[in-house]
Amino acid sequence: MTRGRQLALAAAATLLALLLVEGTARWLGIGADYGSIRRLGEAPTRTVNGVALWQDREPRATADDVARAAAGGAFTVVGLGDSIMYGVGQTKEQTYLETARRRLAERGAPAVEVLNLAVPGYNTLQEDAVHQELGDRLRPDVVILHYWSDDERLYRVVGGYVVDVGDMSPDGHLVVRALPLPPALNDALLIHSVLYQLLTQAVVAWDRRATPGDWSRVETPLLAINERVRRHGGRLVVLASPPLDGAAARPNPDLPALRRLAAQHGFAVIDVSEWLAGTDAPSVRMDGCHLNAEGHRLVGERLADYLLTHDLGTAAR
Repeated sequence: MTRGRQLALAAAATLLALLLVEGTARWLGIGADYGSIRRLGEAPTRTVNGVALWQDREPRATADDVARAAAGGAFTVVGLGDSIMYGVGQTKEQTYLETARRRLAERGAPAVEVLNLAVPGYNTLQEDAVHQELGDRLRPDVVILHYWSDDERLYRVVGGYVVDVGDMSPDGHLVVRALPLPPALNDALLIHSVLYQLLTQAVVAWDRRATPGDWSRVETPLLAINERVRRHGGRLVVLASPPLDGAAARPNPDLPALRRLAAQHGFAVIDVSEWLAGTDAPSVRMDGCHLNAEGHRLVGERLADYLLTHDLGTAAR
């Protein structure tokens, strides 16, 4: 048998084995944990000063909500954050920002507009870009930024998969690519191959070298947000989100760094684990970082109490 024939048979056997594994995975219903595949053209994307942004299919605040808040006449709270503030797995009404708004009304606070601009997967750079995008149209009294420990990482999750926020295709769409394949081939495989989806997940999970942490990706945009908020007469409050994978909520490991930065630049940092003290973590969590409905309720009530004490107390009954 010639060498060429041997190579052809080996290639055919490999292809047949891959197709068999692919078929078995589909038959068993095995899939990647990141979620469903979204074709690049289906996720509305844009860039703000070179930062890639996308929009969730069910945003917590619409353009009409922003316009109403910009019209003035109400105490305005703007939320910037990721999937935790967005409230994955919860309805809008169950999220802690909506809970806080209702509790403020019950406590006799003046009219309050709450805009939840969080988008699953966003980091501090992207939250800064969202705040830049608002420009002078909206001058909130309080900006609440929800911080989680992966905000310094370069890769973010969007459409169910990992995105390199610095890697854009020529037409401005996000390129979802964890392996060094040509973008067109990578995209086709992500859409059509369960086996490739699982391989992508494995690369993201194990190759930490591809996602190094860099505190400047938090510090620089955070200070930019704070400067704009203060210039417009408002106040920045950072909620340091707690790990929930143990028996009780624990302080965020980046809390000391956040507090040092806050002391130097005049914004507030809240340890959310203190708001959940005395509560078993399993009763308030969906997973190691996301809150369930009960967790959102507790955080929302404590947030309302905080705002009444620090911002709205004199106006409330």
